[in-house]
Amino acid sequence: MFDYKSLLQIDLTPKQEFFLKYCVRGGIGSIILLVALFNTKFVIFAIFPILLAVGLAARIHAAKMTSLERNLFIFLDDLKDLLQGGMNIVTAIEITTEHDYGALNEPLKRLAAQVKIGVPFDVALTEVFGKIDSPLFLQVAQIISETTKVGGNIIKVFASVSTYVRTVNDMIDERRSKTFSTVFSSYFMFFVFIAIILIIQIIFLPMLSSNSMSMTGSSTVKETESLSDVNFNRYFLYLIIIQGIFAGPVIGKISEGNSIAGIKHTVILISVSVPIYVVVSLLFIP
Repeated sequence: MFDYKSLLQIDLTPKQEFFLKYCVRGGIGSIILLVALFNTKFVIFAIFPILLAVGLAARIHAAKMTSLERNLFIFLDDLKDLLQGGMNIVTAIEITTEHDYGALNEPLKRLAAQVKIGVPFDVALTEVFGKIDSPLFLQVAQIISETTKVGGNIIKVFASVSTYVRTVNDMIDERRSKTFSTVFSSYFMFFVFIAIILIIQIIFLPMLSSNSMSMTGSSTVKETESLSDVNFNRYFLYLIIIQGIFAGPVIGKISEGNSIAGIKHTVILISVSVPIYVVVSLLFIP
């Protein structure tokens, strides 16, 4: 397996290494497509492999984090029930590993292995949950660790933390439902922006050029020549790509509170807008 850490000689977090793998694969695809489409009107499509690779990585990562956070409540609730039934923490953790908690299965197996060999539960929980790139897991680990150190009732602790996690998940769902109209409006405004650019190119720029050509004088001739020399197609295409790159993280921040989750919106916006612009330009713009 290709070792990205040894290649770059830097320490990468699991999240950074995950995204780097997809970026490298997408970059290779972009280079190949760039060579194939070089000196053609479709060379701009060379950005799509790396764009799709980053978007896929963001989507997979977001789905994994969602699975982790949603199954955390179920795990804590099951663990509370087992402890209330009279089991000790080691046996309870081992039993939970037999259940299906989606993406949380692997961290729970590591937690059970450490607890089984004698590592204190609070230490093992902090170590395992600390490696998960989620503030929610870090908060849960800190709360449980600090409470067990001062001798709190562990069953009540798990009940309270479980309720807290469920409340956080409910708030996330409520936020997504309430921001749906905002996300829709952001998409609508983006495509209105593209329509305005196309109208300018198809209607107003030819009118401006024809009006300039109908005038006389050396200054007018120079103005017409300079206007015709400008490659508006290229500049407007760059403008659409830049708009899509920055609009995606903003939409993700509004809807999910996470700019990384907005990468999927960037991929959608650019993947749809660039082909539309290129096709319309070829059909209607000389």
